[in-house]
Amino acid sequence: MAADNYDFVIIGGGTAGLVLANRLTEDSTIQVLVLEAGEDLTSDPRTKTPLLYPALMGSDADWNSVSEPQSALNNRTINLPHGRALGGGSAINGQAFIATSKVGIDMWGELGNSGWNWDALAPYFKKSFALDCPPTDNPVYDHFRLNYIDADVNGTDGPIKVSFPTDTDDPFPKAWVDAMSSLGHKASGDPFSGNFTGAFTNAASIDPLTRQRCGAAEAYWKPVQSRKNLTILTGAHVEKITLAGSAPDVVATGALYVHKGETKTASAREEVILSAGTLHSPKLLELSGIGDPELLSSLGIPVLIANKYVGENLQDHPMTGLSFEVKDGLKTMDDLLRHDAAAVEEAMKQYTESQSGPLAVGGLFSYALLPLQDTLPPDVIQKYCSSSSDTHPLAQPQTEYLTRLLQNPHEATATFCAQATQGNFGADTGSALLQADPLPGGYYSVAVYILQPLSRGRVHIRAADPGAPVRVDPRYLTHPLDVELLARHLTYVTAVVGAEPLASLLKPGGRRNPAAPADLADVGAMREYARRSVLSSWHPTSTCAMLPSVEQGGVVGDRLVVHGARNLRVVDASVFPITTRANPMATVYAVAERAADLIKEDLAASREGVKVD
Repeated sequence: MAADNYDFVIIGGGTAGLVLANRLTEDSTIQVLVLEAGEDLTSDPRTKTPLLYPALMGSDADWNSVSEPQSALNNRTINLPHGRALGGGSAINGQAFIATSKVGIDMWGELGNSGWNWDALAPYFKKSFALDCPPTDNPVYDHFRLNYIDADVNGTDGPIKVSFPTDTDDPFPKAWVDAMSSLGHKASGDPFSGNFTGAFTNAASIDPLTRQRCGAAEAYWKPVQSRKNLTILTGAHVEKITLAGSAPDVVATGALYVHKGETKTASAREEVILSAGTLHSPKLLELSGIGDPELLSSLGIPVLIANKYVGENLQDHPMTGLSFEVKDGLKTMDDLLRHDAAAVEEAMKQYTESQSGPLAVGGLFSYALLPLQDTLPPDVIQKYCSSSSDTHPLAQPQTEYLTRLLQNPHEATATFCAQATQGNFGADTGSALLQADPLPGGYYSVAVYILQPLSRGRVHIRAADPGAPVRVDPRYLTHPLDVELLARHLTYVTAVVGAEPLASLLKPGGRRNPAAPADLADVGAMREYARRSVLSSWHPTSTCAMLPSVEQGGVVGDRLVVHGARNLRVVDASVFPITTRANPMATVYAVAERAADLIKEDLAASREGVKVD
């Protein structure tokens, strides 16, 4: 039986939590407990096999959160998958491993977060992963146009194994990059330089030797699971953080949790670290008495730290797209989507015998980070923003930041990504990414999501019952500028699919997804299409924002300690004050790696009686 007392109690064994568990237990004198509600699924074929990740959505590995009806999306509800397993989101996502932007991280510092800038974070990106790039004379290198890679900015020996697809018989990835290049969107460099626009084949967190998922559980936990100073409890449902004292010096003493039907308390000698994710870290703060006094009082929860911004500032990338019929004879993944027996059997055989074929590849890997293709003058931007009702302290600085991006042709404001299958865009079959009732034939889909949405949502508890699901309201497209930017970016899809050599792979006059507007260049039609078809990119962030003070909208400070508390930290995507340029996973790893060093610094200083500013 493990002891009930630990130096650190980490709530959430997800992407960030397992990084911290690994790094903190490098010191054998430090005892760490990780409490994870989900189970260890590292041996589950759905987790191990890269392309089986859609099977995890809606399963026991998913918290199965559903949004409130979205007023700007014709009152549709949107599924928001997030990991309920050891490894968290890194155990169930599509494995895309993409860097955020230098200007984005520098903006975190401009908001008053001392020490947070690209130069400070870049080494932690490199520390977290090892990129496996094929040599230049390998056909894979040319087929996927990997000449954009700069070895100097990529990781070489980090825990997360990152690789590229290996099959060269698919014409679509090469055609994507070449078509984009013909339009002037050649990769400007390496995304991990922080300065990037253009089209590229992105890497994925897939082990290049086994062609299996390499998430936080596989990379950060498995190699150190035998450490005697690390205890991992799965199936442990935390009900609240135990706190003592009063603001501004509240002390986290541990966590109350239920494991195998028994309620227990784990005590923390040094810190409690909350890494429950963007939707559940604010939930646990509120259940523990940290949040909006009006909400907590209405639910009978005593208020220990009053902060109305807990759970606010929810940001996610709203996404939609278009599907185009491909020429007869071209292979797509639509037969797999239709569960065609022969296609499934062939894919299973390829993967089992040679770790190749479609099952060896994760989600989307044909990407482009693009600026808006037409000019949006500052006065027009201001017109859209003046009608917004957003009163969050970040509203003005975030609007100014987006305005700067829109005026800079070297900064992206949308991601375009493509895959040879049909997407679930505008269908009446729920809000899954892939079409649940697939059309006959083969398709190529181009998805678009805006990178700096100004629509700001929220997530809060519904009741004092820890078992009750959270109330999630992303408020997609409620900001008028988001609608305009997404619609304008969508109209550019016609230029992309009309460019060679991609155009030659599509059927002239072929079918599109049924909900697609007749005129794809009509911005007005695209505005309505966006409202009908937008889905989540599964990238929620920012609900426990890192900002200098509560008055500025902050939940944690620049060392990730909760405002009003002495030894309670939050480390996950919820602390990002402004969301990332693309998929947030790589940034979560980097932030968690840096947080581990901050915690070690503070621990050493406290033991020496020195306060770290």
